[in-house]
Amino acid sequence: MAYRLIHLSDPQLVPAGQLNYDIDPQSRLRHCVDRLLQEVPESSACIITGDLTHWGEKDAYQVLKEELDRLPYPVYCLMGNHDHRQHFLEVFPDHPRQSEGFIQFSVETALVNLICLDTLDDRKRSGILCEQRLAWLQHELNASDQPVCLFMHHPPFETGLASMDRDNLINSEAFWAVLQPYKDRIRHLFFGHLHRSVSGSWQGISFSCPPSLVHQTPFDFHNPKPDYVSPEPPVYNLVDLHADRVVVHAHNFLHDSPAINSRTCQRYQKPVDPDS
Repeated sequence: MAYRLIHLSDPQLVPAGQLNYDIDPQSRLRHCVDRLLQEVPESSACIITGDLTHWGEKDAYQVLKEELDRLPYPVYCLMGNHDHRQHFLEVFPDHPRQSEGFIQFSVETALVNLICLDTLDDRKRSGILCEQRLAWLQHELNASDQPVCLFMHHPPFETGLASMDRDNLINSEAFWAVLQPYKDRIRHLFFGHLHRSVSGSWQGISFSCPPSLVHQTPFDFHNPKPDYVSPEPPVYNLVDLHADRVVVHAHNFLHDSPAINSRTCQRYQKPVDPDS
């Protein structure tokens, strides 16, 4: 038995009919939802790790809702540095949230608890988990002995991308201090923000980050402020949570290369060795 979910990040919606970096974000999200309905309709949930909009306008959240309402399973949204909590909640009034107003919540499944964090630091590109949010996280970790997957927008460490590393979680040491006693129960860390596919491990915890649904961060490890964005295609991650493993499949859902027929295509065959 597995729990299957979709991980999306950084759709950066703008009001309907508007372009951002020469891309129509609503069209991108609509294509993504179309493919999810076609390819993985049996998923249990979709989690979007922040930067739901580009400027946090209520009209942009209306666009988000219009597209997400087509999915037949729950969609859970996190706050990123481009988001606005109040405008989001005006459009999604029934979305789970923490009593203090932060959009933090847990989703319990038979295999693992999904703990979703709010790292938005208003009007800043970097993220933070204040004392209230960290106290809530510690309570959630202490309330159950279930395995845990964590979801957040900002990565809590540097990845080597010069243009992004200055804008990660600024109090990662305090975050790690809360996590450390529960490390053996943390199955995976999911985040966004980077606009690139990045995976690995941090403090012994595996992590993954999908590309954005719109523009991508240049593959440049030295330039702290590139004057362009990358047109690399968008991706959704399909995640299967098993009792003994976490499997993350990255799917480039907008590639337009035709399928190659393996029966009729020209294939290189190993020459026959006459002496064998």
